[in-house]
Amino acid sequence: MPLLDEIADKKHALDGARPLPQDTVHDLADWFEMELTVAAVGVEGVPLKRADVKAVLERGTVLRHRAADEQRFVLNHRGALELMARLSYEPNGVVGERTVAAFHSVLRQGIDEEAGKYRDGPPKDDATGSAPDPAKLRVSMSALSGWLRRAEPAPDTAFEAHHRLMAIRPFHAGNAATALLLCNLMLNRAGYPPVVVRGEDRALYADLVERAWAVGDKTPFRDLMMRFLDQSLDVCLVAAAKGLVEPARVSKDRASDENS
Repeated sequence: MPLLDEIADKKHALDGARPLPQDTVHDLADWFEMELTVAAVGVEGVPLKRADVKAVLERGTVLRHRAADEQRFVLNHRGALELMARLSYEPNGVVGERTVAAFHSVLRQGIDEEAGKYRDGPPKDDATGSAPDPAKLRVSMSALSGWLRRAEPAPDTAFEAHHRLMAIRPFHAGNAATALLLCNLMLNRAGYPPVVVRGEDRALYADLVERAWAVGDKTPFRDLMMRFLDQSLDVCLVAAAKGLVEPARVSKDRASDENS
């Protein structure tokens, strides 16, 4: 079965399991917070290990004897995910240029004086010198904003939004993490879980993102993102099955106790 059909079937199964038990919702939220933050740290080249990310998230504050900005990025990403969650429940709200700037502003607050502001030079990750001219950023972002307002929420829309933002790379740093936040917001609004860039796929992801905007070949990038989406749906379905089975078992055990 083609992956697109599998994703449609899994989405249908997940919709059928909704509403999920609150415990399951909280467990999934915690899992995605951790995995999405580890992914953001990875794609942005922040030198923190998974254990460091876990420690910062659990403490909810910057730890002593470690680089403050790196830890602040973790806490900021949590704030950006909270913003994404709020916007996900506003299906009629406009997603556009201001949304992108808001994500970046939260993500880079306290780290970058230009948080939420467009770059006036090449982005930090522009090794080849191929990034668009800063003078054209406002026109490019306005065009992206117009496209986002017209686009229907769907996986392909989410992946195209990621591609278009990475082709522009409007900020000095934090473009990839911001693009993933935008992508996942669009997925959430369409009723899908967010995609996670796992460590073993990070290099391939970076290569295909670059290939998409450098030579215009977006198909491999789309296929990879579809695979990520399929993996996230699997995580949700496993959690849903566990959450639906356990309450039923508890009820059965309770009824047995009452009849004994």
